[in-house]
Amino acid sequence: MERCDGQGCRRHGQSRPPLQGRRFQARAGAGRGKARTAGIGSAPGARIARAESGATHPGEGYGARNAASGALGRYQLTPQALHDLGWKDAGGGWTALAARHGVGSDEGFLSNPAAQEAAMGAYLRRAEALLDRNGSLGRSGGAVTGLDGAPVPLTEAGLVAAAHRRGAGSVARYLAHRVAAASAPDAPPLSAQDRRAFAAVERRLRD
Repeated sequence: MERCDGQGCRRHGQSRPPLQGRRFQARAGAGRGKARTAGIGSAPGARIARAESGATHPGEGYGARNAASGALGRYQLTPQALHDLGWKDAGGGWTALAARHGVGSDEGFLSNPAAQEAAMGAYLRRAEALLDRNGSLGRSGGAVTGLDGAPVPLTEAGLVAAAHRRGAGSVARYLAHRVAAASAPDAPPLSAQDRRAFAAVERRLRD
């Protein structure tokens, strides 16, 4: 079994590096004493910041907090996303990995743009690996017919942004459903839950 995280993917105790060469991979860097944003270095980062209002929030959204979901920062990383990356533990506490980036609390994360960029870079690499593994990334450059009957373009940036919203598994299920629906228009209607999930994926693909 292969497991992917922010450091790459491992199979049966062996490791392989994260996928390389994608044009949207986040790039860390410094500029005028401030971390270079993933939004500058990557198309998905820019889309995600814009969709989460991080691009227009005071301070570029680094201090933003969603009280309902617990999402933090410019890219609105949820507690589950931070846990998946190894930055938070199962109890919601910040880990040693987070500490290596100078983060030991929610407030410390919100006040640390460089740490947010590092977390987002790891998130994009993980999302890319998962989308590649489930076959979604291979559909980049094509299109599907949306829930409203209009075309939905599939780009690498859009697929990663959709995975940020609903997860790589939901992106794969959405694509499989739209391909099947094209050849079987009389298929049973979606459940309300699936329709909400697929509509969220579709919005990110179109943003």
